Amino acid sequence: MRWLPRLRMRVEMLFRRNRSADRLDEELRFHLEQQIAENIAAGMSPNEARHAALRAFGNPAVLRDQARETWSWSGVETVLQDARFALRQIVRSPGFAVIAIVTLALGIGANTAVFTLTHALLLRTLPVRDPGELVRLAIDLSATESNGHDAPLSLPMIEAIQKQSRTMYDVFGWCVYDFPFRDGNVNGGIHGAVVSGNAFDALGVRPAAGRLLTPADDQPGGGPDGLAAVISYRTWMSRYHGDSSVVGRRVVVTDHPVTIVGVVPAGFEGVIAAEHPDIYLPLEFVAALYGQAAKWDGGNLWLVAFARLNPDASQAQAAAEMKAIFPAIREAAVPPAMRNMPAVQKSSLEVKPARTGWSKLRSTYTQPLLLLQLMVGAVLLICCANLSGLFLARATARRQEFAIRGALGAGRLRLMRQLFVECLILALPGALLGVGLAWMVGPSILHMLGNAEAEDAISMQPNATVLCVTVVCALLCALLFGLAPAWTASHTSVEAALRSSNRRTSAGGAGMRNFFVPFQVALSLTLVVMAALLGTTVTRLLTEKSGYRTDNVVFALTDFLRVPQKGEALVSLYRRMAERIRERPGVEQTSVSAISPLMGWRWSDDFIAMDAARHTRPLNAMENIIGAHYFSTLGVSIAAGRDLGNSNDDRNSCIVSQAAARTYFPDGSALGKTLRCVIHHRRTGEPDTLRDYQIVGIARDTKYDSLRESPPPIVYLPILAEDNGSTNGGSQLFFVIRAQSIAAANSAYLTTLHEMAPSSPEIPPVAFSQVFRDSVARERLLSVLSGFFALLGLLLSCIGIYGLVAWNVTRRTTEIGVRMALGATRMRVFLLVVRQIAGLLAIGVLCGGLAALLAARSIRSFLFEVQPGNPWVFLASAVALVAIGLFAAALPARRAVSIDPIQALRTE
Repeated sequence: MRWLPRLRMRVEMLFRRNRSADRLDEELRFHLEQQIAENIAAGMSPNEARHAALRAFGNPAVLRDQARETWSWSGVETVLQDARFALRQIVRSPGFAVIAIVTLALGIGANTAVFTLTHALLLRTLPVRDPGELVRLAIDLSATESNGHDAPLSLPMIEAIQKQSRTMYDVFGWCVYDFPFRDGNVNGGIHGAVVSGNAFDALGVRPAAGRLLTPADDQPGGGPDGLAAVISYRTWMSRYHGDSSVVGRRVVVTDHPVTIVGVVPAGFEGVIAAEHPDIYLPLEFVAALYGQAAKWDGGNLWLVAFARLNPDASQAQAAAEMKAIFPAIREAAVPPAMRNMPAVQKSSLEVKPARTGWSKLRSTYTQPLLLLQLMVGAVLLICCANLSGLFLARATARRQEFAIRGALGAGRLRLMRQLFVECLILALPGALLGVGLAWMVGPSILHMLGNAEAEDAISMQPNATVLCVTVVCALLCALLFGLAPAWTASHTSVEAALRSSNRRTSAGGAGMRNFFVPFQVALSLTLVVMAALLGTTVTRLLTEKSGYRTDNVVFALTDFLRVPQKGEALVSLYRRMAERIRERPGVEQTSVSAISPLMGWRWSDDFIAMDAARHTRPLNAMENIIGAHYFSTLGVSIAAGRDLGNSNDDRNSCIVSQAAARTYFPDGSALGKTLRCVIHHRRTGEPDTLRDYQIVGIARDTKYDSLRESPPPIVYLPILAEDNGSTNGGSQLFFVIRAQSIAAANSAYLTTLHEMAPSSPEIPPVAFSQVFRDSVARERLLSVLSGFFALLGLLLSCIGIYGLVAWNVTRRTTEIGVRMALGATRMRVFLLVVRQIAGLLAIGVLCGGLAALLAARSIRSFLFEVQPGNPWVFLASAVALVAIGLFAAALPARRAVSIDPIQALRTE
């Protein structure tokens, strides 16, 4: 333990320097007096004794310095000295400090905001035991799907993998659900998940209260507590105020009583990123709702599957094993008719890492977030180049200071370290302010995703990982923008600097400053071009003719699973409710549909044009089930024929879009012709069912699930009493309501729902205008943020150009005075000042144009109806950048032409 006293002494020397110095002086004085006393005792006179003691000890000042070096951290002390000196320099130039800190705050704040979303959606490690062991199992359909789509698994597949795999264990399934929820007088919806009974054991999660689900809860009829449920920690705190008596409480979920048996720990929000389940139920709950057949349906691919790798197995070994055993599993678990589909026959089972869980949003936002991260990196480089130019100007102004310090013995490394410490002291508060800015704008960025559940589940508060990345970013920025001025300061010529009588005449660092301007211009032009292309994409999408009227239209999804009406009675209920909603004040028109356009849902079937049934194979078309007045509600006109009515006379009638009419009847009119619908029963393996419909109307073309697509062929069928799996027997259709206002539409629907279907849960209606805007959420996110980054790059480049020209004007004040004294006109002086920056702008625009062309081609997949090499976009961006650059240069140039020659010469 000898190191403890040494450590204590070093700490005291560092933080209690005066006290330690007094103790050291006292100890040296004690030893000196002891030696003097010994010399006197040996017979020396007092003067001789003192001189002899001093000769024996040596120089006290040298001894004191040696002791301090031995018992202190000299390197730390030197850095602290540099920090104190840097703070004094910053206090002397508050304006410069504010500019530097704000510049860094904008750049680092933008980086922190984007990285916070990237980390939350893509990189956040699940708070479970050994997350690196987790893998996700998915059916790879890339052999037949061009977009690389994969599919979840069925429960029989999961059970087969659990039994046959030798490289994985604890295989479990997970599926998010929205449930009607009732607890006492509280009646509403709740977001939840159904999970395998072994899911929590596999994840290694421990309860905050009670217990978690076990395999015993996932048996027919439930476990020892009946149908068990586990609630989230957030629900426990917000709804039950952390009361431990909630364990054992009976609640009603989808009209089924369940028992709350426990609470998941704080911080655990499931394995699906951007989903925040508030209640977890066993898979057996699905059997309670729809029957055991639905739970064990081998053709129902509904479970996101996860597993753990064995300690001696790798992901590659697990993938090889799945490749070997999946054909047999597919043969045993998938119904024959579905098994013979080309997509299923060519499918394989993928094993993917699941350290960070999984989310549907990742397929949509992975590439955009990576693109934004690169763009914000370019903004940071512009910030560093801008600040490096400012620091070069300061280093030039302080060249005599550096020369004196060098003359007094300071080495190059010491001078460079001094500059780096100054940069770091500015970078850290800039990073702190940037974190605050990121925290402020985070919710707005999250809102741009257009996903209400993600907005509720994802936290944009910077966590420890984000803060560490921010600190590293600040350190790198300090290193980057401090490198050039530190190099310049360390290579200052001592003799030349000391001989110079005017600091402004030095051209030190001019080459580096001239380099930073075209560098900033090139990066800024790249950002401006990308922002212009992405902004044009959003404008084209939002002005694209969708074929619908979106103002004051809402879609209200129903959940009529628990209403007593079934079959024809349920169809009649929909029609009567639609009529009742139409009678409400402020409502203009109402209808019913199975699909809400532009929500990303697709429903298609095969149809045959009966006039050519023997010669034409079935062609696939998009499909929708609608009620009367659907087209007038959405502002879609009927090009020929009539609309469907509410009577059963139209049960064998249909309406087709113009694209469908051209597809099935290219040589004549489709009106009055017959379409045969081929209904496949792939899950059960039963023979196809054929149903004929007479075309009674042709509707104008509309978009279906995306604004990017051309209007597809669409067949509109009437609501029938027959069971249809896509709408749960017709129990989950949309009411489409057009009213004088959104509030009137919502009020009319909810009032009618409470009156005519009081047992059904309230699902908030969605405004069609919001659906329309959210359909371009990805493009809007890219456009808004890239536009902000481009404006920030332009602002920083403008500041850099202004700083360079102002520095040149200050440095060449005497030269300009001489020129004007010799007869140079103000215009010639103005052009003299601007000429240099014009050349740098030309170099930056040329290099930036090439970089922008490469960048534009890399984002081709995000563009819509605009070419990556659009010359007008490039020309407008370059002109705007040059105009802003020349404006920034003109401000200090005007100051140059106002220089008084006599005063300039006197100053020199």
